[in-house]
Amino acid sequence: MKANTISLNILVDSSGSMEPIASDMAGSLNRLVNEQRDLDVLVTYSVFSSNYRPVFANKPIKKVKRFDLAANGSTALIESACKMIDEVGARFAAMPEHERPGKVMFVIVTDGEENSSAPEYTKKRLLEKIKEQTEVYNWLFLYLGANQDAIQVAKDYGIAADKAIDWRTCAKGVQRNTQRLGRKLQQVYESEPEGYQRIVFDAKDREE
Repeated sequence: MKANTISLNILVDSSGSMEPIASDMAGSLNRLVNEQRDLDVLVTYSVFSSNYRPVFANKPIKKVKRFDLAANGSTALIESACKMIDEVGARFAAMPEHERPGKVMFVIVTDGEENSSAPEYTKKRLLEKIKEQTEVYNWLFLYLGANQDAIQVAKDYGIAADKAIDWRTCAKGVQRNTQRLGRKLQQVYESEPEGYQRIVFDAKDREE
């Protein structure tokens, strides 16, 4: 296992309601990777609206050139999160143990609640997946939700309250949101593999 390598998995809402801030979101993600290029991070980026769409996977942060976000459709959040968790897990399972990253961050960014996943993708199903990856495989899940009670929604999905935060759907809100994510990434990088699960959104994050 590569103890100092982070697998950063970002799942971003691209439903129609994101259209006014889509370019701001993409720009903020571009700034995030530009500011963190010295870290040993492998980035996986997927988006979702009515459907789940992987964009790129397991790319060294130094080679990530650009994030794009085109908004349309509704919000199949649960289905998309389940599919991405399965994809990331399968990729790790196929790796030799010594090549697997020592730390895994899974970040969900959305401006609204679930409204269009297929019936078989339930809150309970997602909760069970997140519980297994957290407790068995030591993944760190972060939930960044706007226009909702982000803490309660995250808890419904099995993500701890101190790992969820809300944000405002405006250019400044997007920028601050991504700055917070950059701080968490830096904190995870500086933490030992046994302790990075203790990274949370603190009082400073919530004041912003």
